Amino acid sequence: MNALRVELVQSEPLWERVVVALRRAIVTGELAPESHLKEPILAQRFGVSRLPIREAIAQLDREGLVRIEPRRGAFVVGISNQYISDIYECRAMLVMAAIRRTAFTVDSEALRNLNALVNQMDVAVAITDPQMLAGADMSFHRQIVVLSGNRALLNAWEPVAPLIEAILGISDATCSSADLPDAVEGHRRIIRALENHDVATAENLVKVHLQGGERLVHEAIRSVRVDNAM
Repeated sequence: MNALRVELVQSEPLWERVVVALRRAIVTGELAPESHLKEPILAQRFGVSRLPIREAIAQLDREGLVRIEPRRGAFVVGISNQYISDIYECRAMLVMAAIRRTAFTVDSEALRNLNALVNQMDVAVAITDPQMLAGADMSFHRQIVVLSGNRALLNAWEPVAPLIEAILGISDATCSSADLPDAVEGHRRIIRALENHDVATAENLVKVHLQGGERLVHEAIRSVRVDNAM
């Protein structure tokens, strides 16, 4: 547990600050599968009471990263390559459903907002900021879900989004991949399809884009875990 890096953002609620740090540690492998998450030790480590720790662990349990055993406590489940693929399959289904509706209703203001997010991605790549890139990427896809007007889709999106963002933002390798410029440009191609209200093209572009995104994520995780093993 001593190796756990604490990265806290002071404006966030206590439990969210804890869950961000723990989620990242699980994704990168700093917290290995079967690690016992002991509330008193974590509370001391993060400088908080046990309640935020308990709330953070409950959130990680909902995300499938931790399992809670009665009378024994919480243990890290970890994140396998298959689980990443499962998450991306779920993500693809949600965004594909959303973009079919968004393509019919998108307006000029929405398109401007989407373009602004892609511009943020360009900046993130230029300054090698994987967390900025991940935040802009997830905001882009969340906006498509919001624009669909389907509250059920948005409710399904919200629980998986933090984990995907954590995976995307874990490594500078995300920003240095040779495939990244085309991945960023893929967002602009999606915008053009939306602007033309071309549902079929928008769906196909999202499918191809997310397949490429999954490959980048696997590369980033391999890179980070190799570094942590050294």
